[in-house]
Amino acid sequence: MKTGKRITAMLCSVLLLAFLVSCNTLALAEEVPELNWTDLVTEEIEAQGAFQKIEISDSLSIQLWIPAEMISVDTSFMDGPFKPVALYGTEDQARSVILFVSEVSSLDEYVALMEKEGGGSNFNSIIINGVECISYDVEKDNILSLIYPVSDHMVLSVNCMPMDADENWEITRNIILSSIHPAE
Repeated sequence: MKTGKRITAMLCSVLLLAFLVSCNTLALAEEVPELNWTDLVTEEIEAQGAFQKIEISDSLSIQLWIPAEMISVDTSFMDGPFKPVALYGTEDQARSVILFVSEVSSLDEYVALMEKEGGGSNFNSIIINGVECISYDVEKDNILSLIYPVSDHMVLSVNCMPMDADENWEITRNIILSSIHPAE
């Protein structure tokens, strides 16, 4: 591994450890953990990927950081009610991030649906860049999911696969999730 990549990996590990310690401390205080892009990511890490703009509707967009090793995958061939709005994956398809937009009557009802019909478990509140979100696991599909509300009746579902990958993917996945914010 090159020195630059080792330094980046070490920085990411330190950031992740700091995040996990703060999450544990917050959990003891029964507070919701927070992820803030500016607190977690250095310029060096940011340069290892690029922000992608995701159109939610005519008037709503979000941005999220995608690592350089992940490419955009064409989703135009996919049909049906659960067509992704974006899909990014590594060339070998070992890691991917799939984004869906859903209209919801309420966040609580959406969570109940994901738990009952989607196989979701381990639901946790988390604040990402000031927005209260919910993370959960879909163990049968090896997916870590994040529900990011974009309006009162619309959510962005960010699905990272695999859920149980190596430490580098776990760090990268957390950086991706910490990057989500409304597009300006």
